[in-house]
Amino acid sequence: MRLIALPAAALLLSLAACGRQTPAENKADQLDQAARESDPAAAPVLENAADALRDGNAVDPQAALAEGGMAQAGTAPPTASGLGGAADDTLVANRSAAPR
Repeated sequence: MRLIALPAAALLLSLAACGRQTPAENKADQLDQAARESDPAAAPVLENAADALRDGNAVDPQAALAEGGMAQAGTAPPTASGLGGAADDTLVANRSAAPR
């Protein structure tokens, strides 16, 4: 009986580990979900912030949501990372330096 339980437990543990995501991937998925549920003006801001997170850039999801809200209200232009200013300049520099 023990011989059957051990492989079954190992299989369950390995399957559970396969579905794990990094915190950045989880935040990016949440931003993508917010983009799908948001106003068309805010969606690109949130999607770009999610992409930036997946590319390994530091993005504050709360700032991205705020930037999306400002884009929806028409008070700020959409930005590449959802952060604006110097963060976008750095993001653009990082993207243009990255190999394609």
